[in-house]
Amino acid sequence: MSLQNLVKKKKLSIEDEVLWDLFTENLNSYPKKKKDKASIKSKNNRKNIKKFNELKFGQGEALSKKNLRNLNKGNVHIENKLDLHGFNEIEAKNSLEDFINKSVENNLRLVLVITGKGKEGEGKIKKNILFWLNEEKLRNKILAINYASKKHGGSGAIYVFLRKF
Repeated sequence: MSLQNLVKKKKLSIEDEVLWDLFTENLNSYPKKKKDKASIKSKNNRKNIKKFNELKFGQGEALSKKNLRNLNKGNVHIENKLDLHGFNEIEAKNSLEDFINKSVENNLRLVLVITGKGKEGEGKIKKNILFWLNEEKLRNKILAINYASKKHGGSGAIYVFLRKF
């Protein structure tokens, strides 16, 4: 077979031409859907929202073995502190949200939140802080959390590693 034989176009019969014309005529008559900008943006925003895993003490992207070792020894540079002693639950939650947001704005990476141990180690703030940090408002700003070393407050305080933005 020569190349010229392969390139030659086969001529359609009259019946095929009529069918082809009817087919292509129907294709052009379908209305095109117009996508409004709002729906496109909302789809893009949904794609960009990353679902983060639930925060747990001692787990997270920022906690390598070396980081954990330094944390346990207290060999870390704390860039800011928040002391929640004497706050009720609502005040503590609002203060925590403001503190985390301001720390992120100031490009801080490691902050200390002092909750206190509460009566017999069962304080309301200490019990709820993990839940508050996992809420959507704050979760996307936090890499990891861990209990503080003894010299920074032990189980009555937590380290919070913040994301870079």
